[in-house]
Amino acid sequence: MEPLLSIIVNCHNGEKYLKECISSILNQKYQNFEVIFFNNSSKDNSKKIIDNFQSNKIRYFYSSEKLSLYKARNEALKHARGELIAYLDSDDWWNENYLSSRLEHFKNKHFDFFYCNSNFFFEKNKKKKIYKNYSLPSGKIYSFLIKDYFIIISGVIFRKEIFQKYGKFNENFNIIGDYDFLMRIS
Repeated sequence: MEPLLSIIVNCHNGEKYLKECISSILNQKYQNFEVIFFNNSSKDNSKKIIDNFQSNKIRYFYSSEKLSLYKARNEALKHARGELIAYLDSDDWWNENYLSSRLEHFKNKHFDFFYCNSNFFFEKNKKKKIYKNYSLPSGKIYSFLIKDYFIIISGVIFRKEIFQKYGKFNENFNIIGDYDFLMRIS
């Protein structure tokens, strides 16, 4: 059987793109996943949008108090049952073969995490631009990251055991917690 992937979607008032985000997950060709939807005290229609999907793949969790981003990511991680973990922010989405294109890495135990390039979508002119327009390195990447940090959290898949080995996201950070975590594990 293919490994279970837990996809964590943190959301605080993210209704604007939430339907596209969740649809992009549910429409993946690779289907052995669960969605951990962590509603971080939203006051908008996020809950209603999630309920409209009526999917047994979505596990819904609500925080009655607004948590920092990295505390919310750590809280959501506690509910993950998969051996692989991915984060997709509520204003991001994947193409339908994103997960299936990573299948060889899912099975290769030599990788603790794997990543890919991303496209930025510019809403005003409806254009996409590739984030880094060069060949991304593999293997031990710390020296590359220290010179040019090129990883976006929505393009990374982790083995769950990496969080047990190196700890979780540092909750003291507001915006660089993923940078800090990825530098530690690389």
